Amino acid sequence: MSKVLCIGDACADILLPYGEALKQKDVSASFSCGGANANTAYALGKLNIDTAFAGKAGRDLYGLTMKEELRKVGVNTDHFLIDDSLVSTQILIVIDSNNDRFPFLMPKEDPSYLRIYPEDLSGIDLSDTEYILTNGMMLFDDPAASSITSLLKEAHRQNVKILLDINFRIETRNKNRKYLDQVIELSDIILGSIEDDFLPLTHAESMEEALKHLDRNRIIVAHDSKGSTVYTKEDLFHCDSYKVEVNNTVGAGDAFNAGFLYGLVRHEDLDQCNHYGCAVAALSVTKSGARNTPNEEELLRFLNKN
Repeated sequence: MSKVLCIGDACADILLPYGEALKQKDVSASFSCGGANANTAYALGKLNIDTAFAGKAGRDLYGLTMKEELRKVGVNTDHFLIDDSLVSTQILIVIDSNNDRFPFLMPKEDPSYLRIYPEDLSGIDLSDTEYILTNGMMLFDDPAASSITSLLKEAHRQNVKILLDINFRIETRNKNRKYLDQVIELSDIILGSIEDDFLPLTHAESMEEALKHLDRNRIIVAHDSKGSTVYTKEDLFHCDSYKVEVNNTVGAGDAFNAGFLYGLVRHEDLDQCNHYGCAVAALSVTKSGARNTPNEEELLRFLNKN
């Protein structure tokens, strides 16, 4: 298996430019590959990091395209399973005249990316894996929640470092947190947005208050529009957001995770990992779409200039 394993969601993003259509512009729906962990795996592939992605999609145009796009950037897709009985999950994203986005999940019940069973993960060899990344949205509904948690428990026993992107969505906040809390306990590094993840997760009103509810033996990486801060038991490291012209912020958090992992695999210190994360996120938001992340040469050139 690869040095980094991303396990989680792969979705087809269908963009519906409703606002542009209202202005009588000649527009049409468009498809792009998405899913938080698939986005991060893709970005790591472009950064020349030995990466694998484990997930599930249907045997349709969307599923086959998503798997091929990851393969093209060098991601190991042996455990990205294409299932004849499933329809790939689609996220219909309606864009209004203010460029605000309203996502709708299709199918709403039993989406394909959550149909991960223990046998789907049983063939994964963790002997060469250094880091595993998953996210909170995979940890509420079975079979994916229990299957992934079992794999992470085995990874923990094998001293693989576990990263959890909280990804605490509105639709999951009232669900049972049994598996999420178990994975938080297993995790070495917890990442997320201050406003969208850490505050609702801990029912706190500030990041300082949220930290009181978190085990400080773990590394906490919290970001917002101003930048990113890494909290350890002894220190903190902050990186301001790089000043760039923002096109849109879709997938910025996924891009940050890729940059942070890029630093970890290169055995950089946490301060430098944080800068890599902010830089990859900054470069991604200058373009449209979650997959417009930099390659390694572009990333290093950007950091040298900034």
